[in-house]
Amino acid sequence: MVNLRGFIYLLLTLVLVFLLSSSGCSTDFSGLDMKKKPKQELIKVQIVFTDDQSIVGYVKSLGIEEHGKVYVGGSSLNYLYDKNGNIIGSYNYQRVLYIKILPEKEGQE
Repeated sequence: MVNLRGFIYLLLTLVLVFLLSSSGCSTDFSGLDMKKKPKQELIKVQIVFTDDQSIVGYVKSLGIEEHGKVYVGGSSLNYLYDKNGNIIGSYNYQRVLYIKILPEKEGQE
């Protein structure tokens, strides 16, 4: 009976330590379940920069995306993707003049 009581105290202590350590952090457990998050659709765009250079690729959103970063001073880091969702480059949103949405050509695989 003494061993069972000690085991229960140990188990309760471990549960309490786990709850205190996880509740005090800004841990986001929602990313653990991959079934809840649908794959985000990519948008085919032409990005024209302030120096009249342009590039065609895919983006996840027309603004600063969830995984993009904004740095002090206004510069930012956004990703450019291929049609399969692989990162092929990055760009600074501060240097973007405009973004034109391009239609997907039918029959391309």
